[in-house]
Amino acid sequence: MNNYSIAIIGGGIAGSASALRAAQNGLDTIWFLGSKQTRKRSRSQWVANVDNMIGLHDGIVKDQVTKVLKKNKLGEAAEIVEKSHFDINNRLIIKNTVERIQAGYPNVRIIEEEISSIEKIDDNFLLKSPDNNYNSESVVLATGVMDEQPFIIKPDKTGNPVESEKWIYPFANREQVLYCIRCEGHLTRDEVVAIIGYSNIAAELAMMLHERFGVKGYILANGKPIDISEERRTLLHHYDIEIVENPITDIISDGAKQLHGFSFDTRDDILVRFALVSLGLFRVYNDLARQVGARLMDEGLPDEKRHIWINHKSESSVHNFFVVGDAVKREDEPVMKQIYTAQEYAVRAVDTIDNRRRKVLRDNILDNKKPQ
Repeated sequence: MNNYSIAIIGGGIAGSASALRAAQNGLDTIWFLGSKQTRKRSRSQWVANVDNMIGLHDGIVKDQVTKVLKKNKLGEAAEIVEKSHFDINNRLIIKNTVERIQAGYPNVRIIEEEISSIEKIDDNFLLKSPDNNYNSESVVLATGVMDEQPFIIKPDKTGNPVESEKWIYPFANREQVLYCIRCEGHLTRDEVVAIIGYSNIAAELAMMLHERFGVKGYILANGKPIDISEERRTLLHHYDIEIVENPITDIISDGAKQLHGFSFDTRDDILVRFALVSLGLFRVYNDLARQVGARLMDEGLPDEKRHIWINHKSESSVHNFFVVGDAVKREDEPVMKQIYTAQEYAVRAVDTIDNRRRKVLRDNILDNKKPQ
């Protein structure tokens, strides 16, 4: 049996932040990145460029590199660097975290396995992958969520119309189809944007984009029944945001390189620079939390769409079972779903685990020093 102080499940931003903190705190750690299949379902795969965080911007990298090139009299290369853009995305951040840990922290074991089941036995957790069993005193779960994707009818290579969510993926990978207004909304300033959705949330996002960034917006219901309140309809009309009920029948683009808009059967094309998907969650990956009996939020929803309850330390209702990232909710305040807040909650969780470990260590020393 493999025994650890902490097991981290999830290879996204929240899992990476947890693993790095555990590494730096000297905890005996195992980090499960997940299988190739489970990693593909992560929200992290959709973040093409991170530029809403202080200190994490390609300008810092370019400045350092150009100074070195100019110092070594490589002016031509420096000019090329200055004109280039270096995407800093989630995949690169995660890759860099793995490399840092592998290079300098032997206390962390990194495994490319999916944990299929988990059970709490007394004060420990038994984790099972398809091939191995592991034992850990604590768990940090960072399995995340997946958004509902729009199904769009579009001709395939043979010219036959195919309804699928796959048509949107290339543009999501190029940061032209967006998912997070907090992370990516600023990119749309003074542009035309299609908000794909049909609910009050889609209306709120369309109004927020207009109010913050002067965006001209369309709400594309894609054939779904509209569920937007009269008050919001009034505001949308005032902002000249049109609700389009027609199903989308094609994507206007330069191949998979650049999104230009959407086509419909019975109305004119809509030309846009960006689209924002607002269809809610496809599912919350809470299976392992449910196996240990962790409390869920969002009563009335199907279990697979319910977030996991946590307290201010990121701990679930199960002692020493912590959850970080997009899969969580709190009762006392909203949990902001951004990279830096995922990192903050990861630090809270790992530091709590470390504090408890060290307290036990000190208590044991003091107990042994007591007169017999």
